[in-house]
Amino acid sequence: MINNLTLVHLLLILAAGSCIYLSLREVRRRYISIWRLFAPAFLALFVGSVLSLLQLADHQPPWTFGTALGVGFVIGAIRGMTIGIQHDMYRPRVNLSHAAKLLLLWTAIVVGATVLVECLGAFLAHPGFAIFQFLAAIVAMLCAGAILGRALLLTIRLHRADRGGA
Repeated sequence: MINNLTLVHLLLILAAGSCIYLSLREVRRRYISIWRLFAPAFLALFVGSVLSLLQLADHQPPWTFGTALGVGFVIGAIRGMTIGIQHDMYRPRVNLSHAAKLLLLWTAIVVGATVLVECLGAFLAHPGFAIFQFLAAIVAMLCAGAILGRALLLTIRLHRADRGGA
């Protein structure tokens, strides 16, 4: 432990950095694979869950994190339904505008920013910073739900497209 920073904070930093990196790789590609859809989503969910557990240890209400995850999932699912999919001879291709590609990347960057807020709060150990750590955990769960909902709906649509249903 260095100035209230623990190994958990190091894991959060690694997971958030990996989430940003994998989101950037997904944005650059035209063809998508299932693991590339779910890898940033699970990393964001890991970050959101750990931040939520840290807040639950501080006796914050648990329903706020579940609600944030649910709302984020609905937002991501709606986004996943609106993305256009084309199917060429070999693989499905996702048609995204430049702004839509950046939305996934910015969502991952926001997850990274929530980790930064948590690490700053732990480093400074100021009691007035606790509300920002609480809000960061809620935002992390919201973003994780959005990325996960998008990945799940795109996966369902890709499987339907493979079978000729969409």
